[in-house]
Amino acid sequence: MDVVIVGAGSAGLLAALTLLSERPGASVRMVDAGLPLDDRGRAGPSLGGSGGAGLYLGGRLYVGPAAIPPASPVSTMPGARAIVSGDAYSELARQVDALFTRLGAVAPVRDLPDERLRELIERARDEGLEYVTSYPARFLTADERRRVLDGLFAELRRAGARFTYGTHVADIRRTDDGFALTLRPAGGAEGARAHIEARALILAPGRYGAEWLAGTVTSLGAGVAALPSAFGVRLELPAAVYAPLTAINPDPRLQLPLASDAVVKTYATCPGGYVTPVTRYGRRVASGVPVPADARGPSTTVAVLAQPGVAGAAGAWADGEHAAKRVNDRYPGTLAVQRMGDIRAGRATTARAMDANTVRPTYRDAAPGDLRDLYPDAFWATCEHLLSRIERLAPGVRSDDVLAYAPAEERFWHFPTDERMQTTVPGLFVAGDGPGHSQGIIQAGVAGTLAGRGAAAYLAERANS
Repeated sequence: MDVVIVGAGSAGLLAALTLLSERPGASVRMVDAGLPLDDRGRAGPSLGGSGGAGLYLGGRLYVGPAAIPPASPVSTMPGARAIVSGDAYSELARQVDALFTRLGAVAPVRDLPDERLRELIERARDEGLEYVTSYPARFLTADERRRVLDGLFAELRRAGARFTYGTHVADIRRTDDGFALTLRPAGGAEGARAHIEARALILAPGRYGAEWLAGTVTSLGAGVAALPSAFGVRLELPAAVYAPLTAINPDPRLQLPLASDAVVKTYATCPGGYVTPVTRYGRRVASGVPVPADARGPSTTVAVLAQPGVAGAAGAWADGEHAAKRVNDRYPGTLAVQRMGDIRAGRATTARAMDANTVRPTYRDAAPGDLRDLYPDAFWATCEHLLSRIERLAPGVRSDDVLAYAPAEERFWHFPTDERMQTTVPGLFVAGDGPGHSQGIIQAGVAGTLAGRGAAAYLAERANS
């Protein structure tokens, strides 16, 4: 095998297409833990599989200027440089967007938000909040996304790419000729392990594969640096309360910059969705599950996270990265939940108080308890500060009956690469959201394009040596 690509999201798909365009006849296999395209539609909402989370579930194409990796005031490695930016990035982004158009994306470019969203952005600014959005952008419908994905897979199959789904990469080792991979069924399913070898690897597992990516790249000898974690809780509140925000944008992202080298932000809103535990970063954490508009329930769930920079993580926000472990240790095997009114009153939430609460928990096995001492003192004050400002946009957000599930966490790493997305290990490339190279479909596609070019050049260099 010439190249194995792990991850069939935007980055992985564009990497494969670019590689096969520049090196026809190369043997390429794509491996993904999720489902193939037809099965995803029958299985309901899923973050993994063909098209990843963005191109399958999202469909927002930001077509303005950007860089890889994206600039961020926090969670950025000091001294890190852009791999591609300015005119060079814009030309690559134009090529990715043109490909999607050729394959069936017909949505027009919106240069500015619509009037309702512009008004909401202004109201948020008046309350001292940053409303995170990006224009110009195209918003692909579900049908357009499906046409694009059908077209991508058709072209890849014609070019000879092979696909393996429902499969986790259990182990990767370096060999004299490249890399040896051990594959096993995803999700703990029973099945025989398979072994394949490749001259080069492109690892593009997506945001929720970042932990696996960091461990794998480190084990192969490439440089990786941990960045400060974002940590907090996942709130559950009446959907009608948050509707002034979610009726305009299903995932409104509001953030409050802090003087202590940090921001506190809302993240991953699920209107009418529900809370469920997932295992990430070796911890059991609270996640929100989105549901289709015609199947939404009475509650909305949204994470509130403090995200410190390098200086903040060593100062006012010190030890926040251990909050998830502390919650898991106190409440083993489940999530913890506490009423916001009890947090404010300085008392634990009891099972009796939960029974009388007007907001009913969508994760019924959560353990009522006390979260206050498990987070840095600065977190609760800052969370309250954020909610008090959002309250003026969505009255009722500060209700005592709002539920806080813990822990919620997001982790970041810095993966040094050259301009071809190659790590410090020859033949090992990373791309997309997992290594923090993108924050959207177009950026992921650009990163994948660079990695595909890099892998093609690497194979050519090997053939000529």
